[in-house]
Amino acid sequence: MQKLGVTLMAFILLVLTLAPAGRSQAAGANIVDPSVTYTYGVLTRDIRELAAKYPDIIEYKSIGKTLYGRDIWAVGLGTGSATVFFNGSHHAREWLTTTLNMQMIEQYAAAYAENRKFEGYDVRDILGKTKIWFVPMVNPDGVTLQQTGLQSFPGSVHKALIAMNDGSRNFKRWKANAQGVDPNRQYDANWEELVNNYYYPHWMGHKGTAPMTARENKAMIAFTYEIDPEIAVSYHSAGRILYWNFRTPAANVARDKRLANIFTAFTGYSQVSPSYNSNGGGGYTDWFIQKLGRPAFTPEIGVKTGETHLPLSAFGEEWRRNKKIGLWIAQEGYALWAEKNKTTVNPVSVFLDGKRIEDDLAAFNEDGATYVSYKPLLASFGYKLKWEGAAKSVTATGDYGTIRFTLGKKEAEINGKNVTLTAAPRLYEGVVYVPVRLISQATGAVLTVYKDTGAVSVKSPVRITPKPEVPTIPTVPAEPVEPPVQEPPLEIPTQPEVQGEVQPPAAGSEEVAIPGTVVEPGE
Repeated sequence: MQKLGVTLMAFILLVLTLAPAGRSQAAGANIVDPSVTYTYGVLTRDIRELAAKYPDIIEYKSIGKTLYGRDIWAVGLGTGSATVFFNGSHHAREWLTTTLNMQMIEQYAAAYAENRKFEGYDVRDILGKTKIWFVPMVNPDGVTLQQTGLQSFPGSVHKALIAMNDGSRNFKRWKANAQGVDPNRQYDANWEELVNNYYYPHWMGHKGTAPMTARENKAMIAFTYEIDPEIAVSYHSAGRILYWNFRTPAANVARDKRLANIFTAFTGYSQVSPSYNSNGGGGYTDWFIQKLGRPAFTPEIGVKTGETHLPLSAFGEEWRRNKKIGLWIAQEGYALWAEKNKTTVNPVSVFLDGKRIEDDLAAFNEDGATYVSYKPLLASFGYKLKWEGAAKSVTATGDYGTIRFTLGKKEAEINGKNVTLTAAPRLYEGVVYVPVRLISQATGAVLTVYKDTGAVSVKSPVRITPKPEVPTIPTVPAEPVEPPVQEPPLEIPTQPEVQGEVQPPAAGSEEVAIPGTVVEPGE
């Protein structure tokens, strides 16, 4: 009996280890709970719940899969044209950086939804101009191995994993991915010259047989080129230090040093000397600085407590030091993007039924095309507006029908018919604008654009109340009608018939003609 109890207890502990950590009561209405071990399962669940809670501002997708089928999730926060990029957990035991990434996402999204500032930053303005992308867990296989050990992997690879771990079944020190390759020594930046390298798969320090061969690294490079970020921040642990320079060209040193000094002022992290870091390489930010020529930072959170992960108790202090970093980097990223993307936007006035729309920028002219902010006009015409963050599309439904359009695409849909617009809808300063003729095409509003000033005059469309439909009776049935079923004649019991006589009806009853008898009037 005692043996059965011990077995049952062991089984319960195993289930608790494998299952995603549950909600903490202290977390309240928050989705992200920094007080739990942040597993791949918790990450996946929290990303989906955040996207459902804040659909206007959050999107997510998988940018690739690991060898063992785990998704490498990317989360987008914001609607702006400029982009910046944050990531965490390149190294398996550094999963507290995943928690930090996710805490940023939720806290910034909540401030945006509530239209309030966060640490003095105007969240709506920043996320309207810049989109912050996150890959919170670059190395989910490695993280899972470090947190749960062999039980989360097929038995056929246990022997190989133990060998990579120098014969130990305790994986708490593990840094590599599940193939024994260090993802932050895999990038093509001074890869050939990397020192202190293990030439075989190992729990740490093996750079692989060639750069950019690990699935995690391939996904990160492809995604970086896809989102084209102005600044990158790759969180690691531990040491409370900041890497900011990797053989940075002289022309970029002053720009990057200014940002590094602000980073240090916010976090208190000491800057690593450029001369010391120049001997390294293979890291994500090393590659980013070298290949894209843009600023990138590797902050190491926390104070090292041995060859393992930081304790959960370290999170509060590291969050305090880093909580404004995401918004500040987004703001700096937009400034860099705007400098490279100067436009010839000429603001113009918009009048609706003779009254000027007082929005900050209701319309503008650019390269001969006139754009108008779609919300004020369509809302005044009674349309209900729905923004699909993942598809970057708008659906407007009202008395005049349904309109669908997508950012960056000239193809739109008006009342079920495909149309080609004069210009593609676009974002400017965080606001969605459409070519002004889309409004008149969709609603029937009378549109006038004055050549001298560029001002736009819109006259509301006449509301047409549809006449009620009166159903008509078809003269010819649409389908053949089957004849009614003939019921057998009603049998009526009779008195015994007397030849030549008529039986009178019972008192109070109607006269009934009985077959075989004759009823004469008056009798």
